[in-house]
Amino acid sequence: MEGIPVSRIELLDEMSILAFNKSLGVDACAVSHEGDDRDLRVEPMAMKPHLFMEFAGHSLVSVREDLSAAQSICVEYQGTNFQSAWDEATRQTLWAARHRLYYSSIALRNGATPQSTILTDVCVPLSAFADVIGWVGAEVKENGIVGPCFGHAGDGNFHCILPLTEEDTEEYKAKVWKLIEGLSDRAISCHGTCTGEHGVGSGKKKYLRRMYGEGGLKMMRAIKNSLDPFNIMNPGKIFDSK
Repeated sequence: MEGIPVSRIELLDEMSILAFNKSLGVDACAVSHEGDDRDLRVEPMAMKPHLFMEFAGHSLVSVREDLSAAQSICVEYQGTNFQSAWDEATRQTLWAARHRLYYSSIALRNGATPQSTILTDVCVPLSAFADVIGWVGAEVKENGIVGPCFGHAGDGNFHCILPLTEEDTEEYKAKVWKLIEGLSDRAISCHGTCTGEHGVGSGKKKYLRRMYGEGGLKMMRAIKNSLDPFNIMNPGKIFDSK
């Protein structure tokens, strides 16, 4: 971003904001922070994607310059309602939507629990980030899926939270798995990876050959076999057990 040293940059899509607003109820939610007696309130947010940024530097002057430059870029690309804070309590209030996102997303569906929720992720080049996360948002809306997306917009990694319930039909679950497969395929097609943080495990090992080729898989298996010849560490993960 024009050489501006952003310490942290997070993107929440429209459904993420919906989840946050619903978690507050009808009214704004009062919050308190240790050592701060002010009446800080977490307010509902406008129903549109939000970008959260954090800056650090060797002086207040340098941080203010970076903040001002970032704001100018946001305004240039039709960003609105730019807010900033310096003290920790107000900063935590501004970041509340991001911090509460996981559980507020699960709460969008009655009966969903952390154990029944799928949290998937991919990582793509920054040049493809907007297109891929935009595609997910369109697919979620078109298929009637509950799936808030949020991203670590500085490194191209983003996540989709997909709450499931015991009452879900096979048709709905099929739509969810199709979305996950489509997202992984799209990420790989733009020279990204099927997972950025969560790992391959058993669910995404089918993409490895496409990403690394047979030679790459042989090398990985050789390393695995040398360190774990009896296959006692996570058998069936990344590679099929033999």
